[in-house]
Amino acid sequence: MNNKKVCLILVLLGVVSIIAGTVLMFISSIKKDQAELNSRISVIDKDYETFKTKLEEINKTRDEIHQEFLDTIFYETFATNDTAYKNKLLEYEENITNLSKNNKKLKEYCNSDVYYSSSDTNNKCSAFNLAYEEMINSFVDDISKYNNNINEYNKWLDSQGNTTSIKLEEYKTKKTYIDFNKDGDYSGKGDSNDEQQ
Repeated sequence: MNNKKVCLILVLLGVVSIIAGTVLMFISSIKKDQAELNSRISVIDKDYETFKTKLEEINKTRDEIHQEFLDTIFYETFATNDTAYKNKLLEYEENITNLSKNNKKLKEYCNSDVYYSSSDTNNKCSAFNLAYEEMINSFVDDISKYNNNINEYNKWLDSQGNTTSIKLEEYKTKKTYIDFNKDGDYSGKGDSNDEQQ
């Protein structure tokens, strides 16, 4: 009978040990996940401020490009300035590409369907997702507008019977419209370019 009690006690101790181990592993896993989320919150809060500052610089450049040559073109000087215009567009694109590359963690952490314990962080993620989408789509719109200006200029050359001037080439980019925040809306994409996508 003593052997049975000893076996029963050992079995019970074994079961209790297994349950306790499972509970401890579960608690440890939760603490690890919480630490990871807290680390992400810290990264998001820091990186978002840098992103916002750089985005403001890009938007300022974009406004200058619109004022200088995107919204109004003069056919008489368009060919002379085409290289300078394309260089400005290239610099604009490179700034967007660099901002995108430098914010991989924001793109990953904010676009992973994770809700954070900080509502401020969730708001920053929502703002980042929308701003990033608008930045890319506005750039694609701007290039489409510039290429449309080039096509109009080339048609103008034809209408003038001008066979001596060289027709201009379009600006080439690999960037396309995106729905980064997956809401079904391409924010930043102008209505006038819907048929050009």
